Amino acid sequence: MSKNNPNEREIAFKAIELLEQHGVPPKPLNYAVAFEHISGAQPELSSFLHPHLQAGKPLDEILLQDLYDKHIASDQHKQFQGMRNDMQGLLQTLLMTISESQDHTAEYQRELETGVKQLGDKPDQEALARIAANMISATVTTHKNTQKLQDHLATARQEADQLRAELEAQPREAMIDPLTGLFNRRAMAEHLEQLWENPDNTLSVLMLDIDHFKRVNDTYGHAIGDIVIRNVADNLRKSVRGEDVVVRYGGEEFLVLLPNTPLKDAVTVAESIRKRIEALRLVRKSDNFSLDPFTISLGVAQRRAGDEHDSLIERADKALYSAKTSGRNRVMPESETDAPTLH
Repeated sequence: MSKNNPNEREIAFKAIELLEQHGVPPKPLNYAVAFEHISGAQPELSSFLHPHLQAGKPLDEILLQDLYDKHIASDQHKQFQGMRNDMQGLLQTLLMTISESQDHTAEYQRELETGVKQLGDKPDQEALARIAANMISATVTTHKNTQKLQDHLATARQEADQLRAELEAQPREAMIDPLTGLFNRRAMAEHLEQLWENPDNTLSVLMLDIDHFKRVNDTYGHAIGDIVIRNVADNLRKSVRGEDVVVRYGGEEFLVLLPNTPLKDAVTVAESIRKRIEALRLVRKSDNFSLDPFTISLGVAQRRAGDEHDSLIERADKALYSAKTSGRNRVMPESETDAPTLH
């Protein structure tokens, strides 16, 4: 949305006017629907709203919410990316409108006050006083109308600030696993893309899962299983550096990205994690119920020349499988018979 486009400013005023005609507050969501309709940017939305309004039917927030969901926020990518940009543009328009309204009001008042002063120096004071009174009345009316608009826009601005903050947070929330608070696989892919940009970065990967986790669920139930997963996640988070990335890969499986870490050092990190989980004891405070100890197995791989994301993770997964089949509760580095590593 262009900040200096007068046509968009006109659309913005018409959108607010439409909402005021129907007694609907100019909240960002309501404003977005009205703006899209008046601008013609959403033909399907307008094809519904135009005959609806022509028939004299009212607008309300329930209808506007439905139209917003169907025509503006239906596509996830648009919701997370385009809608965020659109709302930032709408916020700029609202701020601009407030500023221009204030400037206009102040200028108009100054001109009228100058006019009143000049009229007061001329003959026929009674006639001129009536003119002055009319001018003052017009000023007061203009000021009241403008102030009303400013109040509405100020409210919309506050709500737009809040909505913008929520929209900014949504992409991050979409990358977080709700059970553990760790990154999910979508976030992992983005981090890998960033790390891949530097081929000299010695990147290692840990792939791990909880040994005999099905037995935990079958014995204690899925609620206890979730507690086990969360505790493993918490201990993983505490076992790595700030630049490392811990991911819930799926179910009871986790992945850790270790930038600037050669294979040998990554094996040391993995062994430290393994021992930490092995020593973990979970006790329910309400009745001192103690969960049987559990362990994890880990596979370790390092990025090699010619690697893609999938090939690196596949080798770590293969090493994890070797750790599981050779007895569990152990760390297994990838096979050293493959292509040489970058470092």
